[in-house]
Amino acid sequence: MKVNRATRAQLAREASRIRADQQRHNAPVPAITDQITRTLPITPLEAWRLAYGWSRRHVVEAVCEVYRSDGLAPPGLTTAMLCRWEHSQARPGPEYLYALARVYGTDPTRLGVPLPAGSPGWYGHPIPQPRQEPHMPPEYPELTAVADSIALNGADTGGDLAEQALGFYTQRYSDFPPRVLAGEVARCRSLLMGHTNPDTRRVLGWMSALLGNLAHHTHDPTGALIHLSTAARIGEQVGDPHLSGWALGAQSMVTMADHRPVEALELAEQAAHHAHTPLRSAQITAWCRLRPLAALGDTETLTAHITHARRDMDRTEDEPGRFGFDQAEFELHLAEALLDHNPAQAASHAHTSASLKRSGSPGWAAAVTVHARAQAAQRQHQDAVALGESVLDTVAAGSLRATTHRRLRSLVDDLGGHPSGGTLADRVSLLN
Repeated sequence: MKVNRATRAQLAREASRIRADQQRHNAPVPAITDQITRTLPITPLEAWRLAYGWSRRHVVEAVCEVYRSDGLAPPGLTTAMLCRWEHSQARPGPEYLYALARVYGTDPTRLGVPLPAGSPGWYGHPIPQPRQEPHMPPEYPELTAVADSIALNGADTGGDLAEQALGFYTQRYSDFPPRVLAGEVARCRSLLMGHTNPDTRRVLGWMSALLGNLAHHTHDPTGALIHLSTAARIGEQVGDPHLSGWALGAQSMVTMADHRPVEALELAEQAAHHAHTPLRSAQITAWCRLRPLAALGDTETLTAHITHARRDMDRTEDEPGRFGFDQAEFELHLAEALLDHNPAQAASHAHTSASLKRSGSPGWAAAVTVHARAQAAQRQHQDAVALGESVLDTVAAGSLRATTHRRLRSLVDDLGGHPSGGTLADRVSLLN
C-alpha cells in the first residue's frame, strides 16, 4: 500500500505525540515502540527510531560509529537506504540489521525484519544481546512464541503458518490483557509485511482488524479507525467480503462510541453490502444500527431492525467464525439498545447474555455491567451496585476492556449519586 509524503509526515507527528505522552509516564523505549506500532501502520524498524526521537541522519551516523568501534571501515549507508528499509521497500542485510539492533539497544529479531536462515551474526560474532528490558513479561511464553516462530522462519514463512498465527490470536483473544496481545499481534504483523501473496495479505488484513478491535478496547479510537480502515481496504484488494464487512462494522461501533450516530449508520450501510449470510447480517444490524437508532430516538425503525435481526439469528447456519458473533453477543447489543426504551427488557437480554458467557470473561463483564445499568434505570439501585461490584471483584483491573470501563462509568452516572453507589463510584474512579 503506497503512502504519500503528507501521510508519512502526519504519521511521524502522531508518533512524536505518542512518544511525548509515553515519556510523561516514564515508559521505556521498548514500550514506546510497542505503543507506536500498535497505534500506527508503521514498521518496527521505523518505530524504534521514532521512539528515540532520532532523525535518519542520526541513525546513519550511529551505525557508522558502530562499525568504527569494531575496527571496521564505515559502511555506505545513506538516509535513503534507511528510508526504504523502514517502508519495507527493501530489506537490510544481516550485518546492517545487527548494527541497527546495537544502535537501538535491542535484539535483531525485534526490528521486524526476518533474519536469513543460518545467519552467522555480526561478522561472525554472537548476536548482540539487548540492553533494554525484555519485550514481554515471561508469564506469557505461549503468546510470545507465536511471533518468535514467524521470525525464525523468516522468508520461508508461508500462508499456512501465518494463518495458524492468526488463528491463535483470535481463539485466545480473551486470554491476555488487551495491551499485551496488541503488542504481539503488531510484532507478528510486521514480520509478515514483506510477503505479497494474496493469502498472506488476507491474514495481514485480519491482523489489522484485530489490532483495530484491541485499540478500541484500550481507549485508542484514533488507532482503532486507522487499523480498521486498513483492514477494510485490504479486504477489498484480496476479495474477502467478510473482512471488509467486519472492519466497516467495527468502524461503525468505534464511531458510535464517539457519539456520532449518523456517521455510524452510514458505515453500517457500507458494511451491510458485504453481509452475505444471515449471521453476518444479524451481526451488522446488532453492531451498527441498534444503538445509533436508539440514540436518535427512532424507536419505530429500531423495533423493525430488532425483529429483522432476530429472524436472521433464528435462521443462521453459520459458525461464529473469525472473532466470533454468537447469541451471547447478540443479546448484549439488544440489551444496550433497549436501555432507555425498555429497561426491563434490556435487563432480561443482559442476563441471558451473561449466562451464556464464562464468568470473568470480557463478554461476561460487559453483559453484567449492562444488566447493572438496566437495574439502575429501574431504580433498583442496590441490585445495580451489587452487579457492578461483582465485575470489579471478578476481573482484574488490567484485564478490563476500555468498553467495560465506559459502561461502568455510565453506571455510576446512572446511579446519580445514590448513597448505595459511593464505594462503587470510588472504585471506578481508580480505573485507568
